[in-house]
Amino acid sequence: MHALILADIEGVLGVWDFENDKENSKILYTREIEVYIKSLINNGVVKITVCDSHNKGDMILPSIISNKVSLISQAKNISINEVKYDFAIMVGYHGMGESLGIMPHTMRFDFKRIYAGGIPIGEVEIYSRWLGFHGVPVILVTGDREAVYEANCFNPYRTTCCVKSLFQNEHIRPQLIYDKLASSVDAAMGLNMSKCLARDNEEISVEFYNADMATVLTSDGFVVSENKLIFKSCTDFVNNLSYLVAKMNDTNLKIVQANRLFIKKVRDLIKRIKKEDLIKSGIMPFLSKNMYFLDSASRKEILDTISICEAGAKETTEIA
Repeated sequence: MHALILADIEGVLGVWDFENDKENSKILYTREIEVYIKSLINNGVVKITVCDSHNKGDMILPSIISNKVSLISQAKNISINEVKYDFAIMVGYHGMGESLGIMPHTMRFDFKRIYAGGIPIGEVEIYSRWLGFHGVPVILVTGDREAVYEANCFNPYRTTCCVKSLFQNEHIRPQLIYDKLASSVDAAMGLNMSKCLARDNEEISVEFYNADMATVLTSDGFVVSENKLIFKSCTDFVNNLSYLVAKMNDTNLKIVQANRLFIKKVRDLIKRIKKEDLIKSGIMPFLSKNMYFLDSASRKEILDTISICEAGAKETTEIA
């Protein structure tokens, strides 16, 4: 059998802040992957492809590579049409954006929500449906509480294993969790795998933190409805993801440039307004928005509020 391990780092045991502890996070990531590899081999799997799907795909150490194990970076490099995978396991996954997960997000920092049939879905379900479209069942999902919750919501038959939660209040010895992960692999291998095959038959919509993003992307050939990008399915979304991300990166540069000029203009305008009037106006939450997320509607709201404050100040001066 040929197994695919689709791996991410946010849901790996012991990883809480990989940005500030990168080298240790790599070790923990690799150590957990080794648990799955050993367990799969013990279950008779003769070929394993590990895909590091986190960001650039350079966090899993190459020490895992052997005559049975190959390592690739990023999900876009999985030869899903050329290689026959008998099944997949998704490990180290995290909750979707705005969930109570650990470092929650959906694909990227600027995606707010992705919906399937009006229901929010995260990376777990997106990739499960993409793999299902290609005939690859996902038999096991591990990660934080929210990732496991998502996996169970859409297919309670598949095996899941939670390794950490935002709410945990006591330390558990890592080896106990690794033993639990190994047992989870054993349990998953005993399933009727055909029942773990996800269907990809729903249209999905993508919502952005910056509402202007969808409007801008219409010029790049994307279908937009109510400020959301529309895709025929998760597979359609994944197939177009690289092109979409490239266009979003270009758009984000323009958005940040425009917002920097705007904030400079606003700073000059508010010099004439009393601080207490600004605070009462309710403008501060708009001004504190991330440079990527300050959209045209927010900019208009800010300017309108400043105009009202200026008019009020002028009226007070005239009365005095």
